[in-house]
Amino acid sequence: MGLGTEGYSVALLTKIEYAGANLGSFEQAAESLGRLAELPISAKHVQRLTERLGRERAAARDAEVARLQAGRLSPRRPEPPAVAAVHLDAGKVQLRADDVGRGVHGPHWSDSKVGCFLTYTARTGQGDPQPQPPAVFLDGPGVARLCREMERVRSGVTPPATAWAEAAGQADTPLAEADVERPRRLVRTAVATMQDAEAFGWLVAAEAQRRGFYEARRRALVGDGGNWIEPLGQMHFPGWVQVLDFLHLLVHLYAAAQAAHRGRPGRAWRLYERLLHAAWAGRRAEVQRLLREQAQRLGPPAAQATAETPSKVLALTVAYVESNLERMDYPRYRREGLPVTSAAVESLVKQMNQRVKGTEKFWLEGGVEAVLQVRAAYLSDDGRGDDFHRHRPRGRAVGQHRLRPAA
Repeated sequence: MGLGTEGYSVALLTKIEYAGANLGSFEQAAESLGRLAELPISAKHVQRLTERLGRERAAARDAEVARLQAGRLSPRRPEPPAVAAVHLDAGKVQLRADDVGRGVHGPHWSDSKVGCFLTYTARTGQGDPQPQPPAVFLDGPGVARLCREMERVRSGVTPPATAWAEAAGQADTPLAEADVERPRRLVRTAVATMQDAEAFGWLVAAEAQRRGFYEARRRALVGDGGNWIEPLGQMHFPGWVQVLDFLHLLVHLYAAAQAAHRGRPGRAWRLYERLLHAAWAGRRAEVQRLLREQAQRLGPPAAQATAETPSKVLALTVAYVESNLERMDYPRYRREGLPVTSAAVESLVKQMNQRVKGTEKFWLEGGVEAVLQVRAAYLSDDGRGDDFHRHRPRGRAVGQHRLRPAA
C-alpha cells in the first residue's frame, strides 16, 4: 500500500498537508478531509503533520542555502530564462508568546517576508510599448480602490473614500488603453519566512540561483522602497536593475496631492495628474521639483505633527522619492520588458495572508514558519509541493499513540 510509518499513504499524507496549509484553519482542514476524503482526523493531528512536514521543507531549504554559501548550488535547468524578476514584499502575522502554558499570551503583530520569482517572455519591440499611463491610474475611483486594496493587504484596515477621490472621478475621460505588447508571465515560484532580512536575503538568493536567474539576459529586483530591500539587493543582486514598484509610488503621489490641497479636491486632482504623468514618463527631476514646491509652500512639519498632518505627508513623500530616484526609470524598464509594478508579489502576499493572517489567529513562530513553507510550495508553479512527497523518506509516527489500536 506504500504506507509510511506515519500510517498514511503518500497520496493521503499529501492531501493532509495540502489541506492544513491551504484551507483557512486546521479545523476547516480536518472537516474537509472528513467530508471529501472520508478521513476521520482531528484538527490537532492535521496541525502536527502539516508543521512537521513544513519543518522538513525548511530544513531542505536551509540545506540549499548552505550549498549556495559553499558555491555548490547549481541551477535546476540548463537553459536560463530570457527575463527574470524577483519581487519582494512583506506581510503580517500575529504571534503569541511560547512556553507560557495554554491560551494566548503576549499577542503581537510581526512581519513575514515574501519573495515572488517570475520568468517572462522577451519583448520583440525596441521602443516604449506604453508611453502613456494606464487609464485606471487616471481614474479617480479606480485609484481610490487601488490604494484601499493595498492598505488592506498590509493592515486589514480599509480607509474611507475621500471628497478628493470623488472629485477626481469627475475629471476628463481617462486615457484609453492602447494595444500594448506585454511580456507574458511564465513560471512563478515563492519563498516566505519569519526570519530577519539578512536570513531572508540568503533564501532569496538560493531560489534565484536554483532557477537560473543569475544567467538570465534581463534581470530585475522589484520592491516597494523599503529600507531593508536596498541592502539585500546590493549584497545578493549586484548589477541587476532595481525597480521601485510603480503602485507604491502612485500611492505616495496620491497622498501627497491630497495633503497639498486638503479641502480643494479639484486642485489635488490636477496636481496628482501632473505627478502621475511625470513619473510614468521617467521625468524624475520634475516629480521631485513638484513635490518640493508643495513641501516648501506648506513649510516643515512641526515637532508634534502626526503622520496625517499635510506638511508631514509632503515631507515623507519627498524623502521617499529622493531615496528611490535611481529606481524610477520606468520607460527604460518597459523597453527592456521588465515589470514596473509589484502586483505579482502583492497578490502572493494576499494569498499567504489568507492562511496565516487574521485577528483570531495567534501563531507560535515555529508553527507559522513551517506552515509558510508548505503554503509557498503549493503556490509555486513548478510542482514542488507534490515533488517533495515523491522523494521524501517516510518518517516516524506523529502524535501520542498514533498507531495504537482502538480498545
